[in-house]
Amino acid sequence: MTAHRHHDSGDGSADDLAEGICPDAYGRANADVAVSDAVADPAPEEGAAAGAGGTGGEDGPGLISTGRLEAFSDGVIAIAITLLSLEIKLPDEGGSLLRALASLWPGYVGFVLSFLLVGQVWLNHHAIFVRVRSVDQWMLICNLFLLLDVAFLPFATSVLTRSLESGHDERTGAVFYGLVMVVGGLFFNALWRTVIRDRRRLRPEVTEAEVRSMTRRFAMGPWLYALAALLGLVSAWLSVVTYVALIVFYMAGHRPRRVSPAAG
Repeated sequence: MTAHRHHDSGDGSADDLAEGICPDAYGRANADVAVSDAVADPAPEEGAAAGAGGTGGEDGPGLISTGRLEAFSDGVIAIAITLLSLEIKLPDEGGSLLRALASLWPGYVGFVLSFLLVGQVWLNHHAIFVRVRSVDQWMLICNLFLLLDVAFLPFATSVLTRSLESGHDERTGAVFYGLVMVVGGLFFNALWRTVIRDRRRLRPEVTEAEVRSMTRRFAMGPWLYALAALLGLVSAWLSVVTYVALIVFYMAGHRPRRVSPAAG
């Protein structure tokens, strides 16, 4: 009688829960139903969460989430930016430590320059993909070529810094470094052009004015880097100063976009 009275109340009390696990036939049946309902109910929520904002799964034929692309890109960029510091090494010969540290100034210049450059690439890469809700095969390929240039940058940095240290072929080192930046700018533009050729890849809140503004800024990059590289034929330091100015220009132009939780 007591157990039956608690079942009729249906108020979700501790006695009701205890009834659901009573060691009789009816108790076992109730427990099985409760467990089945608990397992079945979350499925629609999980499906909705997975599809929210196009970031949890496929968003149509040939369109996949940006998660793996961004994770892989961040990993490559992090490794490249870490390798830059390995190019700075103390001279083997003895003597004053202070003098040895001071003699490494070209390495410091190259490290700061390339660190800022990779940081600029990361910021603008983020500026693209915070506006993207899905990617396709061509975007993956263009992004891979961009990362190829980023991964090559530590070597280009060592060419520049060693030419400055030796005092020979500084202009060649500066031009070579600039050419690497030009190629990276071309790959970056290829990635962006692939993104905007299909409006479905962009989040609905991205405006046409944003797209036009970013397209203009990115398109200027390879030309400006080429100009900086040509200045290296006149003076390596003039070229280096121009590289720094361009990096600051593109960093200052970065405008983060707020993304609502509902949009992914």
